[in-house]
Amino acid sequence: MKNNKNTNILKNIHLLNQIFYFFVVLLLTNFLKPNVHAHELWLEPINFKFDNKKLLKININIGQNFAGSPFGYYDPNKKKLYIENKNNVKNLTPRNGDFPAIQALILDKGFHILNYETNYEFLKYESVEKFEDFLKEQNLQSAAGKFDTNKIPTESYRRFAKTLITDGGNNFFIQKPKLDFEIIPLTSPYNLQEELFEFQLFEKGNPLKNWQITIFSRDEENNYKEIVKTNSNGVGRIKIFDNRTYLLSAVKLDKANYLEKIKYKSDWFSLWASLTFKK
Repeated sequence: MKNNKNTNILKNIHLLNQIFYFFVVLLLTNFLKPNVHAHELWLEPINFKFDNKKLLKININIGQNFAGSPFGYYDPNKKKLYIENKNNVKNLTPRNGDFPAIQALILDKGFHILNYETNYEFLKYESVEKFEDFLKEQNLQSAAGKFDTNKIPTESYRRFAKTLITDGGNNFFIQKPKLDFEIIPLTSPYNLQEELFEFQLFEKGNPLKNWQITIFSRDEENNYKEIVKTNSNGVGRIKIFDNRTYLLSAVKLDKANYLEKIKYKSDWFSLWASLTFKK
């Protein structure tokens, strides 16, 4: 009888844990959905320099001007999530409700790049003026061309976020482009002798020339922002400073064709690339 009673208690505890987990996921998916009107999505580790013996914890942040809120992991948003070093690529599989969203034990040493790609999400702007403000901010007026100003714009968008982490080892590598839109580092910000950080912007494997990159950075006291453009090879360079955390952000916008409008109910498609690191 005593064994049966203990078994029932364990079953009840397990059931309560399942109920609790269900409501956590429900909260994350319904009440903590990201603000679709916020601009950037970026990855921000608790520590950019990791310890092989400790769990690496990384927040998925959404906000504007490098200020935002972290959100728990929600698998339907994810298309790809993997960590890459010079020799290996490993897919990561967090659980719904994980907070911080990404948690992993990194056994390999040296320089790593964590990559996160989302599925398409839908946005309807509050007004035409909001859409025009977005175009101006991202220098996309010429790319957008003429559009119907009597209709509230709709948009489907995807995010391509990366963060650079290291345990202090010196095994930097240059990624091969494999995402539809991405920023690839050409130098390591963790090389203490480097004052310049060099990167390259790609769209579907091709360098994107003369394109705007917004550089956000912050230290313990101040926030900074600058705009740079890639050169004819899609390459950009910035001066980086010690003890600053950096966010590089780029946006590509295209009009939907007739079939895409029917399928996705969107006037526009946008791709967002971000890259974070701490000098």
